[in-house]
Amino acid sequence: MKPSTLRKITVAAVFIAVAVSLATNAATGTLSAIGFESIALLCPVGALEVMLGLHQFLLHPFLLLLLVVAAVLLVGKAFCAWLCPTPMLQALFRPSKKKAKKAEESEDHDAKHGATAAASTAKAEGGNATATASMALSEDEKASLTGCSHSCGSCEALAPCGGKRDGFKLDTRFAVLGGALASAAIFGFPVFCLICPVGLTFATFIGVWHLFQFNETTWGLIVFPALLILELVVLRKWCHKFCPISAILSLISTGNKFFKPQVDAEKCLRTRGIDCHACVDACPELLDPHMSDIPDCSKCGKCKEVCPAGAITFPFMPRRKAGAPALERTPSPGAVSGAAAATEEAFLDEELVEA
Repeated sequence: MKPSTLRKITVAAVFIAVAVSLATNAATGTLSAIGFESIALLCPVGALEVMLGLHQFLLHPFLLLLLVVAAVLLVGKAFCAWLCPTPMLQALFRPSKKKAKKAEESEDHDAKHGATAAASTAKAEGGNATATASMALSEDEKASLTGCSHSCGSCEALAPCGGKRDGFKLDTRFAVLGGALASAAIFGFPVFCLICPVGLTFATFIGVWHLFQFNETTWGLIVFPALLILELVVLRKWCHKFCPISAILSLISTGNKFFKPQVDAEKCLRTRGIDCHACVDACPELLDPHMSDIPDCSKCGKCKEVCPAGAITFPFMPRRKAGAPALERTPSPGAVSGAAAATEEAFLDEELVEA
């Protein structure tokens, strides 16, 4: 089953669990604080806001906050892809022309890399052990896929192309996080929780449930969806630019060492000189799975899903294989795409010296 399908099932399961708790009065909570009795997973931003709003240290919320930190150290920012309803809601509001453009890009990608994937699959299934280990394309095959029509040696392994958000970055999300915590301390209550898309989503869900179960009407059924549309349609880059939950999870995820994307260098098309960047183009977090420092990775599995060579996995403890691309910095777009072998080696040497 595709990771994208599993993510949808997981989010649906959360709403089903909330519905069951409403029907049975089990009071298990929502994603803002979900659990059983005194043990729950708290929203880290909400927990900090509560303590700052009360101007005192609270042991119980602090211990539950440590539980969240431990979970994030284990699975990273998986919450953003596997539990948060925001990406699913944004997909519902996405204009049809953007869907058509995405489908067109997907078709172009399949046409460009389909021959490569077929060649790799045929070699893996029918080749002998030596051929399978090398998995090398002929110069003609490289030329047909890269556009290179000469034997200048420029079709050797390419460096990672890099993502726009590789590495830990202090961006506008952290400014919003600081504002949320400061406003809680000033006004004495968690101000951000009033506009949090996660909270608004479940508030709307509960409001609709009460409408049908108890015939209760409230202005929240109008205000909450309106705020959601504003945040998710008008501010379409909410997750990358504004979300303080994403910010604090990214900060904690700098210590995450597990379930990180692992690229098999023997299978990766870039190792064979093919300028494939399907994984980077598909990543909703704008990351390159070749890089080791990607705290914003949400473990969504999209890179694994679109990789034409099947080179990406998410092992519990990834290990970098010998010969795998390991650059921590993003090379300039034209540095390796059409340069000769000598130029490419000089560029890599320069990067290593600077690092």
